[in-house]
Amino acid sequence: MNDPHAEHHGHDHDHGHDSDLPEEEKVRRAGHVVLDAVVAADVGGDDPDRAQAAMELVFEHLLEIDAIELLLDEESEELELDISPLIGGVMLVVRRLVAELAARDGVDEETIVMSVRAALDAAAG
Repeated sequence: MNDPHAEHHGHDHDHGHDSDLPEEEKVRRAGHVVLDAVVAADVGGDDPDRAQAAMELVFEHLLEIDAIELLLDEESEELELDISPLIGGVMLVVRRLVAELAARDGVDEETIVMSVRAALDAAAG
């Protein structure tokens, strides 16, 4: 399977596993992977196996950059899931898209947020 990252974006980033990345870099890379997921969702077309493989690759990249970490607290022997870099990346993407839509439409960002909320409610109902 081809890597959808190589085909669909021109930014330069490394998907190598590096747990020493600063938090800001994890967030930045997670934002790119979120955008990769948008592209990967279309990669499979009508082939569900190919679409599934593309999404699995996206998930692997999130793990590689430590945007998702499963940690063991040795004292309490409890597992802890840390997705804060992923959430930070999602926030970067969403905030940028809201700002661009508001600028394009000549409205404030709250108008865009309200429109998206209405669309989410309509889709759920």
